[in-house]
Amino acid sequence: MPNSSNVRDPIHGMISLSRAEWEAIDTPIFQRLRRVRQLAMTHLVYPGALHTRFEHSIGVRYIAGRLSESLNFPEGDAEVIRTAALLHDIGHGVFSHVSEQVIDELSGAEGVHEAVSVAIMRTNPDLHAALGKDLCEEAAAIVALEGSRTAMRDVVSGPTDADKLDYLLRDSHFAGVNYGRYDLDRIIDTARVIAPSSAQSQLGFDADGLWAVEEMRMARHHMHRQVYGHKTRLATDIMTTRALRLAISSGVLSEAGFKVPVVDGRPQIEVDFLEAYLTHTDADVLDALCSAPEGPVRDLGERLRDRRLLRQTASIWLNQETHQLGDARVALILDPDEFTRERIEEIEVSIAAELGLEPHLVAIYLDARANPTYRSPSRPIGPKDIMIQRDDNEPRLMESESEIFREGAARDISWIHLYTPCLNPDDPTDTALDEKAKDLLWTALKDL
Repeated sequence: MPNSSNVRDPIHGMISLSRAEWEAIDTPIFQRLRRVRQLAMTHLVYPGALHTRFEHSIGVRYIAGRLSESLNFPEGDAEVIRTAALLHDIGHGVFSHVSEQVIDELSGAEGVHEAVSVAIMRTNPDLHAALGKDLCEEAAAIVALEGSRTAMRDVVSGPTDADKLDYLLRDSHFAGVNYGRYDLDRIIDTARVIAPSSAQSQLGFDADGLWAVEEMRMARHHMHRQVYGHKTRLATDIMTTRALRLAISSGVLSEAGFKVPVVDGRPQIEVDFLEAYLTHTDADVLDALCSAPEGPVRDLGERLRDRRLLRQTASIWLNQETHQLGDARVALILDPDEFTRERIEEIEVSIAAELGLEPHLVAIYLDARANPTYRSPSRPIGPKDIMIQRDDNEPRLMESESEIFREGAARDISWIHLYTPCLNPDDPTDTALDEKAKDLLWTALKDL
């Protein structure tokens, strides 16, 4: 086998991979990513969005390699970055980020899928045989965000990391939209190591790349609004997470592969959990839902399989309705410690009874989106900030240099959505019951 070989990619063209990388890709643990779709059930809205974590991981490795070259990292460092990028999603769960909500909730900790990826990189003998144990360990330390922030780490996990740079282009392409497109070549060409003599260097950009970075930030916002946050895509997320919760609580799915032990607030990936977790793929779990005994789990699974989805029956824009609800009530709705899932479920059950529906077919969804042009003036510079460097070599916040991100009118934009089946299937154009549903939602919110 040659030391390197090429693979064709619909986004980046020909990608050259080393022999060791090919051997890692050919391991069963990496091949599993072919069976985990990148965007969960988004293909029920955008039919072409059937791509997987497999090809995304190869794309992230490609961009990380290009950034490493542009930043003139030594080959040893570049190899670590490429490996971390290739394996960063090796532990992704079923239905991509959708199952994370259930897993993190059951476990009482965040970041389980990242912790799984790190555990796999540190323990999987097939990956060690392909890439070397030491290289896998160094790559795992980057994915785990261990140590100080560095430009190396930012290439893999930062505000403009290779992951974001790939998924925006890839998701846009397969969804058949243009929202996620931006000038990748310009971003790579103007990438810089900011404060290279500091103990905490970071990935930043030359001032000439400001417009490309702005374009990428807006592309990300538009993808979240138009694709990831599409009202029907949200319905699939709601139905999937609800089906998973009910399936686990009823024993249709074993809790063993969804609940991880936690020590000092951090997930501890043990062998039994990992073995159960890695048996799950999108198709297998959906089949299990559809094969459940008659009841809510099976109904939700079959509705997802057959595309009989809940619809957004009512929507209230909280920013515009503060005068009706009052500042204190809006603040309560936006506070997850107050407007808890248990509280939401009580409202869902009440509305379901009024509409004559089964409770599992009524869902309330809080849709809070950060304004991409807003940055609190009092917030200290942190890991989510993008830095721009001018000729004087003085790093500056992107917001201080940008014409469109300099000021934001509002911190965030928030809606409350009510999802139900079509309330009048005999005449879908009849909105009388929709209005009743919206009135019920209004009443519930005013009674909080």
